Amino acid sequence: MKFLKVFIAILLLAVVAAAISGVVVDNMTSSEIEGQIKAVELPANTSIDASISRTGKLSDPNGPLEFYGAVLLQSTNNYGSLKAHYSSNSPEGISIQVVSLAQAKQEFGDKFPEDLRFSHHDNAPENYYIAYAFGLGKTPFPMLDYRSYFG
Repeated sequence: MKFLKVFIAILLLAVVAAAISGVVVDNMTSSEIEGQIKAVELPANTSIDASISRTGKLSDPNGPLEFYGAVLLQSTNNYGSLKAHYSSNSPEGISIQVVSLAQAKQEFGDKFPEDLRFSHHDNAPENYYIAYAFGLGKTPFPMLDYRSYFG
């Protein structure tokens, strides 16, 4: 009987440890994406005003677990030059996209959480842009993350 209690306790600890490690590693993955975007050399006349990272079912509650990192840029450069700069300077393994803050709602849609498109800056001047990327998690951690199963 004592062996059964010890076995159940160890099994429960293993399940809890797997769930916690999945969440921690997946959050670190999103933070790495944010860091990779921030590490790209900024074009002239451009600054980073804010940044964010998030792991979860971001664009579709029934979809897969997503890993997202983004920075809010203020720049006097035009959209085309910023897009070209980040496209050609994206680190290996991620594809950095750029969207103007004014177009972010149309680009991400209503389902995408407002804080991830920096909606608190919606009344900002036209020279604000979001550089963002989605990434893949390290196997098997997305499967160990409880957010994979619950929205």
